[in-house]
Formats: sequence, structure tokens, C-alpha cells
Amino acid sequence: MEMNAQPAYGSYPPAVQEERGLIDLGEIAAVLRRRLWPILAAMAVVIALAAAAYLLSDRVYSATGRVGVDRQVQEVVAVNETRPLVVDSATVDTEVQVITSPDVAAAVVDQLQLARRAGFGFAEGATAPSAEAARSRAINVVRNSLSVQRQGVSYAIIISYSNADPELAAAIVNATIDSYINGTRTARSRSRERETELLRQRLEQMRGDVLAAESAVADYRARTNMADITGDGTASREAISSLNSQLASARAEQAAADARAAASARGTAGSSTADSSIVTELRGEQARLNAELREQSTQLGERHPRIVAARQRLAEVNEAIAAEVSRARATDTSAAAAARQRAQSLQQSINNAQSALLSANNASVRLNELLRDAESSRSLYQALLDRYRENVAATGTEQSNAYVIALASVPGLPTSPSLPAFAVGAIIGGLIAGALAAMLLEMKDRGYRSRSELERGLNIQALSSLPNLNTVKGVTLSDKSPRGPSDYLLANEDSLYAESVRSILTALKVGQVNPAVRSLAITSGLPGEGKTTLSVSLARAAARQGTRVALVDCDIRRRAATRSLIAGEPTGLLDVLKDKAPLDAALLQDEASGAFLLGQGPTTASDYSLLASEKMENLVRQLEGLFDLVILDCAPVLPVAEARAVAAMANGTLLAMKWLKTPAHVGKLAIQELDRAGATIVGAALTLVNMRASASFGTDGYYYKAYEAVSA
Repeated sequence: MEMNAQPAYGSYPPAVQEERGLIDLGEIAAVLRRRLWPILAAMAVVIALAAAAYLLSDRVYSATGRVGVDRQVQEVVAVNETRPLVVDSATVDTEVQVITSPDVAAAVVDQLQLARRAGFGFAEGATAPSAEAARSRAINVVRNSLSVQRQGVSYAIIISYSNADPELAAAIVNATIDSYINGTRTARSRSRERETELLRQRLEQMRGDVLAAESAVADYRARTNMADITGDGTASREAISSLNSQLASARAEQAAADARAAASARGTAGSSTADSSIVTELRGEQARLNAELREQSTQLGERHPRIVAARQRLAEVNEAIAAEVSRARATDTSAAAAARQRAQSLQQSINNAQSALLSANNASVRLNELLRDAESSRSLYQALLDRYRENVAATGTEQSNAYVIALASVPGLPTSPSLPAFAVGAIIGGLIAGALAAMLLEMKDRGYRSRSELERGLNIQALSSLPNLNTVKGVTLSDKSPRGPSDYLLANEDSLYAESVRSILTALKVGQVNPAVRSLAITSGLPGEGKTTLSVSLARAAARQGTRVALVDCDIRRRAATRSLIAGEPTGLLDVLKDKAPLDAALLQDEASGAFLLGQGPTTASDYSLLASEKMENLVRQLEGLFDLVILDCAPVLPVAEARAVAAMANGTLLAMKWLKTPAHVGKLAIQELDRAGATIVGAALTLVNMRASASFGTDGYYYKAYEAVSA
């Protein structure tokens, strides 16, 4: 049998393809609407738990005080001029560490006697340890629970302590502030005492140094008979000054003579040789003779008398030049030597004068040195003495460089547990719990909740949604078998259930001139999806509107249609296929509706293959000739193989899917199996729809509610 080319899962193109974004606000609103009560219940549970946790939590009170670090300390007795202190971030951070030090904590413990208190010196209900151990434990407890931090970038420090006793928390903060400020004042006082003692010891040493220096001055004056040295050496200094002037002139003349002698030795400008007119005339004659020799030697020859005479004259000129140069050099050298000797003589005179002056002043230099030593000792001694007297006067008046901004008051409300924090946490937790509850319930609903959703998911026609009558207002079924809903349909032909069944007949044009199908196989993916109930209801509804209908029970394992409509063990389908009974004898008519039923008798495993045989297909064709509509109640297609073969024998196949329960992948797999078998799928129907829940889902229930209101 040739398979039909179909798109994925089905051949029916949905009438409307909805455009959905990443966030479907409408779908979210629908989820909130249908899961409102579970969401509220989850939120209520979380809020109740949060309220219980808040009520059962231990109350903790936090007391807070503030101190400031002063940039300028006003001394009661000004030892030095008041000056700004170097207070920066590092200084304030250091003060924070001082506040959290063991010394401050120890002072607090001793002041408030915390070592004797449970929770500090020893644990609640425990035996008190030794006094030292209790004090050590109390110090650690105070330090661990004390919060000290700088306030922003200011010079203020926040001190906080938390405890179940609000009065104790405030007392610990105030004791910490008091211990810190008193501690800094005590530290300054001790520092001043140490400084005063050091000054006293140093003054004792300096007093001896001053006496020794003054005695040395007096002894030296007595030995040298010197009383005043301010005018000594004036004449010697004036003589030395005059000699220095003469020495400078002599050295200038020496430099000029040395330069002229050096120029004479080189024969360059500035020497006596260069300035001599005789040398100048001789050099002119020398140049003329050289030119004459160059000019005539080529014309007359080297031995010509004129050439020889010129050469002899040139030699005489050269000798004259050499003699004159030698004489000028000797003159320059003598002048340089004379200038040098004069300068050396003046230098010697200056040295002698300076030596005499130095010898004369040796005594005064030593005296000045002794006087300076004595004055320095007196000045240092006086400075130390003044500082010592100031420290003695200021002892006991020290001020702390920290001051109280605000003492801690007894807190009236606990800081823990925080009611706003618990409230916000409860609301957020409730919202999360509600979202999780809705998500879990949505995940639990694995199937389709509306016909439009089914059409989008499976790409086949959704012909109808059949209500679960147990969820319809005012309906109570006495018969829980597949027959019960059809009995209700016959008794209430204007009901929602009847209309939903008739909508399938209308879609398939049953009872019209050109019906879409003459034989209809009704099946499902898995058992328990309401296919037999749908088959019986369709058969009885079609018969009631005048259509000749035959219902064939093709589910030889469960035989649900036969057991619900026929009592006992009737002659059935397999008897007809085995030629044990004629078709007329096996067909039974339903008195309530007029529909005919070809049921199932007792079967064996060897009978299963008969449903997929050619006889079965011939029987279906025979029934199509006898009736307007043949309904084949087939077994589920996924677990039962012959159900697919029977579905392929019918003109069309209707797939029953249980509302919210049949997983989407089951429907897709069932359609694929039917397609492989060659069955023609005419559509699907949602069964056992919960009307109340469907209305809250915002799907088909809206239409049912509107119809119910109109029909009422």
C-alpha cells in the first residue's frame, strides 16, 4: 500500500499559526490564572514559615556610639605652641585597631564585671572556670562581638555591640568609649612622665658640661693674659692686602712675558721676532731671491754666475735672519725670567706676613673656640631646663586626642531578626515558591490543553473537545463504563457533551449527501484515553439523528465496547471472520439509539492476526455497503500492531487524545505509526476535558461556558 506524502506528524495545515515571541505575556497570564490557587497556597506556606521563623528567632539588640579623632588638642598648660596633629586615613584606621585591642576590651570586662556573667566568662549552663580563664574568655567575647569601623572618609568612628540584653549592649559600647578615651589620656600622661624623667637625667649631665666649659675659658685667659682680641692683626692684614695687589700685577706681567717668549719660540705673532723690522726686511729679501732663483734657474741653468751669485746672497740673508731671531728669543726669555723672579719674591713676602699673622692669632682662635663651646653648653642646658619646667607644670593636665560624639542609648527595637528583611524575604520566597509550584504543575501537564494547541503541535485537525462529564456542573454519572457518557448524551441531546460529539459528525459530513468517510477508525496512542467512550457516543449520536451506523469492536483484548453494551458472550467479529456465523446473526441493535454493534466473543492469541487479514478488509467494505457509517473501535496503535492495519482499512482515522494527560510525543509517535501503516488521519479529538480547569486555562472551556449559559 502506497504511503501518502505528508508533512511532519500530520497533513492538516492549521488555520492560524500564532506568532509567539520569546516572552508570551498572554501565556504567562493564562498560567497565573489557571494555577492561581496552587500559587497562593505555595506563597502562603512560605510566608507562614517565614513568620514562624521570625517569631521563633532570638531577639538581638544593637547599641551604637560614636567617637571622633581630633586634629588639634588644646593643652590646659601649653608645653609647646598648639599645632595641628597629622591625622589622616591611616591614623584613623590605627585608632580603630586601638579600640579593638585586648587592653580596651579588658578594661570593659573589668569595669562591667563581665567575667562573672554567663555568656561572657563562661557558657550558658556551664560551670564557671578560674578567674583568669573567665576574664580571658570574656575579653575574647567582647572583642569578637564588638563592631568598630570608620564612618565614610570622616574622622568619626562608629562603635556597635549586639546582645540579647539591650541595656548590656549599650553599657558595653559606652564602657568601650570611656576606656578608649581614658586610655589615650593615660597613655599621653605616661609618655609625659617618661619624657620628664629623661629630661631630669639629661639636665644632670648638662650641668657638669656647662661648668667644665666655663672653667676651661677662665683657665685659658689666665694662661695667655688675653682679655680682648677684637682689634688684633689689623696692620698685618693691610700689609698682606697691599702685597696681594702687587703680586697680582707681577703675575700679569709674568704671564705676558711668558706668552711673548713662547711666541718667539714658535715664531708666531706676538713675539719680539715677529715685531722686529729687521727680520721683516730680511724675510722680504729672502722671498725676492727665492722668486728670482725659480724664474732664472730654468732659463740660465744651475751653474750660471748669476744663479750662483743669487744663491750665495740667499745664504747670507738666511744667516742674518737666523741671527736676528736668536737675539729676539734671548731677549724674550730674559724678560720672562725677570718677571717670574719678581712674582716669586712678592709671594714669599706674602707668605712671611701671613705666617706672622697666624702666629699672632693662634691664641685668640683657641679662646674663641672655648667661648663657643661654653655658650653652646649654656644654651642647650637652658633649653632643656625650660622644657623640664614646662613638663613638670603640665603633668596631670593631659587631654585625649579623641572625643565623644554620641554615647550609645538603650535600643528599643531589635536589629535581628529584622522584620522588613523577613517580610521582603517572605514575599520573594513566596513568589519563587509560587513560580516553582506553577512550573512543576505545568511540567506535570504533559499533554495538550486546547484544540488550537493540539493543531499547532501535531499539524492535524482538532475536530472537537469532549467534556469529562464528572466535571460538568450538575452532572453525576451512575455508570462508570464507556456507556455512561453515551446514555447521558441520549438523555440530554442539548447538552455540552452532545454538542461536542455532534461537532465531530458535522466535521466528517456524516448524514450528508457526500460524507467525508463511510468507515471511521477510532484509536489512541495509549490505553485509557477515552477512545471507546468516543466510539460508542459517536455511534449512538449518529444513529439518533437517523444515520445507519454500525459499531465494530476491533479491540479483541479489552472488548470495552462489547462489555459496556452487550451482556454475556455474543457471537462476534472473530466468529464472522472464521465463517462460524453469518454477519446478520452477529450484528446486534442498540434499542436506545438504533445503532448496530458487531461485538467480540471469547478470543485466543491465535485470533489476533485475523484483524490484519484480507477477510477483515472485505468485511469493512461489506459493512460500508450496508451502513451509512461504520465505526471501528480499534486498540491503541502504539502497543497493538494490528490496530494500525485496521485503521488503514478505514476511509479515515480519528485519534483520541486525553486532555492534559497524553504526552505530546505519544501523539506524534502515534501519527507516525498510522502514517507508516497507510492510514488516512482525518483529525483528532481531545477527550475527558476538565471543564472547570479548562475554563481557568482560557481555552475551550470559555466556549463551553458560553454555550452552557445560552442553553440554560
